[in-house]
Amino acid sequence: MKTLIIGETTNNELSSGTLEIVSKAIDLNLDFKVITVGNSDPSNIGSNDFSNIYFKLNTNKLNLSNCADEIKTFIEKNEIKLVLSNSSYIGRDIIAFLSIDFNTSPVSNVTNFEISNNELTTINLINGGESEYKATITSDVKLLLVRPKSFEQKEIPLTDNFETNIITDNENSIDVFDIHIEENTGPQLEDSKIVISAGRGMVDVENLTMINELAEKLNAAIGGTRAIVDAGWMPYSQQVGQTGKTVKPDVYIACGISGATQHQVGMKDSKFIIAINKDEEAPIFQISDLGIVGDTLTVIPKLIENL
Repeated sequence: MKTLIIGETTNNELSSGTLEIVSKAIDLNLDFKVITVGNSDPSNIGSNDFSNIYFKLNTNKLNLSNCADEIKTFIEKNEIKLVLSNSSYIGRDIIAFLSIDFNTSPVSNVTNFEISNNELTTINLINGGESEYKATITSDVKLLLVRPKSFEQKEIPLTDNFETNIITDNENSIDVFDIHIEENTGPQLEDSKIVISAGRGMVDVENLTMINELAEKLNAAIGGTRAIVDAGWMPYSQQVGQTGKTVKPDVYIACGISGATQHQVGMKDSKFIIAINKDEEAPIFQISDLGIVGDTLTVIPKLIENL
């Protein structure tokens, strides 16, 4: 099945979400090409093993519609039957344009897919991750939005072997007057080997200073539950869970988090889960590898003291 992967860049490199999908395509031995969309000047996003074309956008314009038009032409010219994209802002926008172009419904939040006898079956998690839902996709061009961290990322050698296509503006382009870049310090949440997340059990926003101190000691990224994001303690970009980000670190430390299903969906596949909560009946203990029953405001300082 001829496949197109719509990729993105982060800090002038292929994003982890893109590399996860490429890894899956390699595992399935798919005949695939990559189109990477961005507005910077990356260097090593190409490969000697697959084709990658960089669609460079104008930093002063929003012109994803024109980008999608060129991707549509590429799909038709190369007889692409399957389009895979990370479920990001750019990916969702482009897939939405393509769904209109090809008169087909995209499948979002895909956690896995199978191809047998040229038939595609998608797999989604439902009921807060407790059940799987399978669907057979019969449209001519199949559009899938993949949930981050669904596939294992392999070591993929990258080179400067890629083409660049400058996306020109059209009548639908929108002027960009200001760009706000959220300041991030320390490891990125999606890619860190250690993630420390805070919940309502931290009691007060001021107590997050000890989370920051522990994270600095462990070189960890910081996340949080929807409850504390809604309370304004953390920005949405740090939210872990069904309506936030999905993380899959080597170690996940849940501090004062009860572990509702909506949160578990975003972190339950972590390799080793440590939970700190004073409620011994908290659901988070059901999926943790190590549980500490105690007040987080007492336990965390002890951890910091001994590191």
